Amino acid sequence: MIPVNEALWTQSKANRLSPRFEQKYNNIVQQFFSRDPRHWPIFQIAELGDLVTRRRSLHPHSNVSMADRLETEATIPLTSSDAATPFDPLALYAANMSKNWEDPASVENVVSTPSDPAIHGALLATIANPNLVSRQYAGGAVELEQVVIRQIANLVGYDDKKATGLFTQGGTFCNLYGYLLGIRKAFPDSSVNGLSNHSFCMMNSEAGHYSNMTDLALMGISINKQVMRVRVNRDNQIDVEDFERRMKECIQKGIKVPTILLTCGTTDTFAIDDVEAIYRIKEELCYRYNLSYKPHIHVDAAVGWSLMFFNSYNFEANPLDINPATLHGLDSIMPKVRALKYADSITIDFQKWGYVPYTSSMIIIKNGKDMEALKQDPNYFSYFEPRMKEASHLQSTIECSRSAVGVFSAYSALSYIGIEGFQLLISNCMQNANYLRYLLSTQDHCRVVSASNQGPSVTFRLYHPQSKEDPYELFDEERRVVNDEFFDSEANHAAYHRKNFIARKGRCLHTNWVESIAHTDYNSFGNCLYLPGEKAVFFNPHTTRDQIQEFVEHLYFHRHRI
Repeated sequence: MIPVNEALWTQSKANRLSPRFEQKYNNIVQQFFSRDPRHWPIFQIAELGDLVTRRRSLHPHSNVSMADRLETEATIPLTSSDAATPFDPLALYAANMSKNWEDPASVENVVSTPSDPAIHGALLATIANPNLVSRQYAGGAVELEQVVIRQIANLVGYDDKKATGLFTQGGTFCNLYGYLLGIRKAFPDSSVNGLSNHSFCMMNSEAGHYSNMTDLALMGISINKQVMRVRVNRDNQIDVEDFERRMKECIQKGIKVPTILLTCGTTDTFAIDDVEAIYRIKEELCYRYNLSYKPHIHVDAAVGWSLMFFNSYNFEANPLDINPATLHGLDSIMPKVRALKYADSITIDFQKWGYVPYTSSMIIIKNGKDMEALKQDPNYFSYFEPRMKEASHLQSTIECSRSAVGVFSAYSALSYIGIEGFQLLISNCMQNANYLRYLLSTQDHCRVVSASNQGPSVTFRLYHPQSKEDPYELFDEERRVVNDEFFDSEANHAAYHRKNFIARKGRCLHTNWVESIAHTDYNSFGNCLYLPGEKAVFFNPHTTRDQIQEFVEHLYFHRHRI
């Protein structure tokens, strides 16, 4: 069982919901996630009403012809069709058969259902069809983009008069911008002469999103020779001591570190790196070694950025009446969230914990002058009006065409829901997560992993009921590199959990199987092994405690049948 002196999430009383909180929360859901046609006109279209309520009149087993069309259709109609219905039947069928993120059971990953105001905001952008490449093609949409940038800059703690940013094609592109900013600042000639004459090494965390590596490969950077992956601690946060050691090693060898990429909310265990500690180490080493440049710190906060809504929350007064377990958990991680202000740039995914449609991602940059480093030769942009070239980030963007759907939908969500509304949505998610942690902690042969990270992600490992060892002691043993016999034991437990997961997959809650929710201790060669497990991510505003309780009961039922 769990240690006696564990955190508040292990206590039943601390996880109780306040009636006052529930009332406030239900009002938010009713206002902004109801798909109510009386308040949100787009849902007055009958077909959309059927779609959003998931009546599923078109089911793959009851409409074989539509399913066959999706598999085989390959030609464009020769003649035009009339507009008797607002949606083509095949497109409507495909929409009905798409993954339903409104289903209260959908908790398998860092994906949310969009809010009603965000959907309507996206509709505005779709109809107006501005191209954010330039004011010449976007008009007022560029100004609205700047409004959102200033709003988020204030949320982070940046100076909104100095900060800048832009909306782009998802978090991967945001991280790509983060890497490029570091390279262009460290090597100003690289946009023309490339990187072949420069000695450098990019740094990121072993627990970072896969785009932290795929972006580097896309840029033609040698993964084996020009990338340094920093170790992580037992909760998957970057190992600050290992970072300092490796940073010193690079400096002493005359190797530049253009970009340090950190994470605020890893995808599986919601680990938050200590940005302030990394920033202070960077600053001290730059001063000590009199470096001619400063590494660019970019934080991938695609998942965790929404916690910034609590930057100014009064935890002592607790005006929303958040329950003690979650209030304490939030308060404990907020210093690391507030430390995002030390980053040079940040990835913001509104499409995740911001309840905005895909794709709505933004990179925000602390010092707007950094964008100058990305500028290309103005002669490349000859068919734009000369006076327009300097009026936007035209010459500094990776892409040409940029959709404004993210801008309008993000602005609409922020404007309608507001800071307090987001606080209610986020704290409800975290209360659900802590409730699942609590229920799992009462189960024999179950170990909750990285619970101190708090956040919406719950990861755990199940052990065979016939095992006589305490799951907490067994998990700690698994983390130590030991003999082959113990590895066989770990593999057997993982296989048991996997069978349990497959047997109940899709019931109660749709969770995910993850190949790495934890790792063993590093050996003398700096290597470790990864431990698999299960995760649930509570972004869904419709998930209830009854479903969470049913999930744990079902877990227990299958545990004793395998």
